[in-house]
Amino acid sequence: MTSIANLSIPLALAISAASFVVYYAASAIYCIFFHPLSKYPGPFIAKFSQLPSFYHTYRGNRHVWLWQCHEIYGHVVRSSYDTLMFSDPDTYREIYGSRANVQKAWQFGIWPKDATAVSTFACTDKNVHKRRRRNLDYAFCDRAVRSAELFVAQHTDRWGPLLAQGAGDGDGDGDGWSEARNMTESANNFVFDILCDLCFGRTYETKSPGPNKLRTVPDDVAQYMKFTYTIFYSPLISIWLFFKPRGLDKLLIQLAPSAVRMFMDFVVQNLRERLEQAKADEKSGTTQAGREDMLSYLINAKDAETGKPAYNQVELNEEANMLTAAGADTTSAVIAALFFYLVHDAHVLEKLTTEIRTTFSSIDEIKTGKPLLSCLYLQASIEETLRMNPHGGSESRRQVLPGGLCINQHVIPADTIIGGDVYTMHHNADIFPEPFQFRPERWIEGNGVSAEDVKACEGSVFAFSYGNRSCPGKGLARMELAITMARLIYRYDFRGLPGGTEGQGRSDMMWGRRQKTQFQVWDFMVAHRNGPMVQFRNRTS
Repeated sequence: MTSIANLSIPLALAISAASFVVYYAASAIYCIFFHPLSKYPGPFIAKFSQLPSFYHTYRGNRHVWLWQCHEIYGHVVRSSYDTLMFSDPDTYREIYGSRANVQKAWQFGIWPKDATAVSTFACTDKNVHKRRRRNLDYAFCDRAVRSAELFVAQHTDRWGPLLAQGAGDGDGDGDGWSEARNMTESANNFVFDILCDLCFGRTYETKSPGPNKLRTVPDDVAQYMKFTYTIFYSPLISIWLFFKPRGLDKLLIQLAPSAVRMFMDFVVQNLRERLEQAKADEKSGTTQAGREDMLSYLINAKDAETGKPAYNQVELNEEANMLTAAGADTTSAVIAALFFYLVHDAHVLEKLTTEIRTTFSSIDEIKTGKPLLSCLYLQASIEETLRMNPHGGSESRRQVLPGGLCINQHVIPADTIIGGDVYTMHHNADIFPEPFQFRPERWIEGNGVSAEDVKACEGSVFAFSYGNRSCPGKGLARMELAITMARLIYRYDFRGLPGGTEGQGRSDMMWGRRQKTQFQVWDFMVAHRNGPMVQFRNRTS
């Protein structure tokens, strides 16, 4: 009996292992040959496994890997056993249009901290999202963007002297230039300050020198989102989501970097103070002088059906977290990328500088209006940067609902995960000749660029997504970019640090990352990046 008992344990383990191998082999055979998506091309291992997608997500290269797949297999790629990726603009509009029989994929359940704290971004229910999005749009209406412009200009006018500090007084490089600034770090703090001001009515000046407990928050939040985003594409996400409401949420908050937890507490405290101020204003019949910011719009938003406040405090907290943490990354990443392209192309920088300095005769003239809109090369430079480095280069996943979906003659069954690959569309050589070259001229009619060429470009860029799930803050982001860059270019000369290579592609990188002329980012929903190193001085002409 003893020998049989001793044999039973290894025998049971062997049977279990063999059963697992047989089950996995049978599943792989089914996925390769008999699955409804088996007819679509893609990497072989991806036909039965999520590991290739997960690996490239972990490395921050998923957007480049998908571009490689589309280059090899065409416009439709099976990137995982249950996932199809599309790379043509018409199909993209069908997927993300309001009439598509899809919803945000079930994997988005990883983002909320708990079931009662779901932001508009993470909401998967289409009806709930429609209500929340309508309310959130109040914070980004034209009136709100105009109100925010003053804060953006004020912060830019404080940031400029900090960038040029030391130029011409012996504290720089001895040649009249400031010390080199890492524009990723500097822009992160600049935009974070703006959004704290817009949300909470106070700025913490993380862009200024000196000790500041919140200065590392943008980077720490980016690291935290990297961790979560990697789980989003993990083969184990189902297990992860099972344990989230069973204690994992609280554990993750405890394991978060101290700066992230401090930021969460900071949001809660500031929101509480703003709500108390709003109640006091309502009783007294007054408002906080000069304040008409994003949070005030959300606090005052009313549900169209009930007439009651559109957000409770938990929902406001989640929206504020989203706006200040994730929202800051979009604009700061574009600022860093645009500086990269300008300092690496003297012709573009000279042309843009001439346009700004001949259009405006004083810094006070640089504000939203016809003169700024007439700066076509500035607008084109911003559009080209958004094309070259779209925020969240990989797809925003959608899950096909019961009844299936027919798009572009493809009949897709329910529960299939689909998406439009923005990065690949933005680097389609048929639409954007020399797609890895920064060419603002492609956005301006004339000099060999036809109206049809410009229209094709405009119809193939989805930097802020599309449809009712598009970025609600795109108007604010465009205003920030135009005001910030115009005011800085008007007042300062700048150049790349001689010999600096931060942000460049290299020959030893993967296919798709070897262009020195392209600013390299690593996609973790937020864009991890470094550089460029830029020197400033007061304008000399």
